Amino acid sequence: MLHFFEFQVHEQILLGVFLAFGVIQLAYLVFVFLRISVYKAPTPHDNSPPVSVVVCARNEEKNLRTLVPILMEQDYPDFELVVVNDASWDDSAETLKAFQVAYPRLHVVDIDENKQIMAGKKFALTLGIKGAKNEHLLMTDADCRPSSNQWIRHMVEGFSEDKSIVLGISPYKAEKGMLNWLIRSDAFHIAMMYIGAARMGIPYMGVGRNIAYRKETFFAVSGFKSHYSLQSGDDDLFIRDAATKKNTNVAISPESHTISEAKRSWGEWIKQKRRHVTTAPHYKIKHKLLLSIWPLTWVGMLGLAAYLISFNIATLVVLLALGVRWLGQIVIFSHSSRKIGLKGVGWTSPVSEILLILSSGIVGVANVFIKPKKWM
Repeated sequence: MLHFFEFQVHEQILLGVFLAFGVIQLAYLVFVFLRISVYKAPTPHDNSPPVSVVVCARNEEKNLRTLVPILMEQDYPDFELVVVNDASWDDSAETLKAFQVAYPRLHVVDIDENKQIMAGKKFALTLGIKGAKNEHLLMTDADCRPSSNQWIRHMVEGFSEDKSIVLGISPYKAEKGMLNWLIRSDAFHIAMMYIGAARMGIPYMGVGRNIAYRKETFFAVSGFKSHYSLQSGDDDLFIRDAATKKNTNVAISPESHTISEAKRSWGEWIKQKRRHVTTAPHYKIKHKLLLSIWPLTWVGMLGLAAYLISFNIATLVVLLALGVRWLGQIVIFSHSSRKIGLKGVGWTSPVSEILLILSSGIVGVANVFIKPKKWM
């Protein structure tokens, strides 16, 4: 039995902080991440509003040759595909013109290089949204592929009279190798946090590879105006401005995913992460706290555990607390990964989490000294 007051004052403080961190960790597991495990998809409805699928592409001829036919095979009664040819200098324009002959529902928005002026993806996406004829918009990228021909249907089921934003999941294709596993694990951890937070009523981000919203919701916050000067943020900073507890829903079924290929080199992955984290300083304070408390208390818990065990201070209690936390994570994350349809990333999450925390530190330091390049 633990006799707390038998320890010295500084030992009591350290042990108390360790246990407090443990309580915070369990609170995240129960109130944020468990919401994905117990999530029930909305009941399918007969309402199938017209949808505009918007894709921005620059020099994506190869991907467009594959993506356009796949999107046109979606099992949905009324949709159009809007492709924004963002000042491409490959054969994207010719490829899209040929597709328009075969697919009347394909609408192309061409951006001249002189007009584009290196404005970035937000400019292209804004023109695509303005050019869309339908109120309900669904976004993905040229290098993504819907996981099924029911993708549009499953994403649109998240809309309702009061739900005008639907956050989807966009995992990476599973391949061999540690890098691929870590990239897929990273996407899984990110999804667990933003989907869980949205279910808790604190939507703070989505992924541009799979997100849907109404056109009126986009223009209600003047689109990307508040962060137009930033190279990224067409997904997370837009959600920061537009999403609320009442107007946001999620879609997590495997049929609602879009899938893309992961980076093949460590350097390319680090570059990608560096671009992604540039928007973090612009999050709301409550969102920053939500995202930082989870990893910081876990790192603090591990550090304090190492100290307490090395000096034989309540060793059994420390090991029990660590065991409960690890077991809770493995059970909840494993069940969630199966429910979402992602294999091999749930039960290994305790290991990938540590590696991802370390990589985030490297990315943070790198961004201080070298600014990431703009979206091309």
